Amino acid sequence: MKKNKHSLWKKFIGSFFFLGKIKGGGTWSSIVTGTILFFFLDWNSPCYFIIAVGVLLLSILLSLELSDDPSWFTLDEVIGTMVTFAFHNKDVSTLMIGLILFRLFDIFKLPPIKKVEQSKIGIVLDDIIAGILASIFLFVIHSIKPL
Repeated sequence: MKKNKHSLWKKFIGSFFFLGKIKGGGTWSSIVTGTILFFFLDWNSPCYFIIAVGVLLLSILLSLELSDDPSWFTLDEVIGTMVTFAFHNKDVSTLMIGLILFRLFDIFKLPPIKKVEQSKIGIVLDDIIAGILASIFLFVIHSIKPL
């Protein structure tokens, strides 16, 4: 019998409380993260950045044991979503547009992102890059027309 090499707590955290185990887990993890961030954290506060650094470190640590990017591992979507909203004003339109942009960049990886994903920390790094791109697009959208 093959022993499962990932402990239950690692799957619980890595799948963002088992959201990664359901169909569309990455999208659901992003939506839940965005909702939590919207209602409970100021996107420009020191607390936000401390939590983001903690999630980033935990994501990298847990992803190092993975040989590929399994669909159940969605903690990387959590940090990507957090990167998307950092430094932005909090409002519903920014939340909705940011979630859509992040998921689009995460799902339809541009060639440089696809290349990064193949490295050992690429499981997390591709989502960070997708979050940075989504954030840049949000800044561009805000500069054209205030939301």
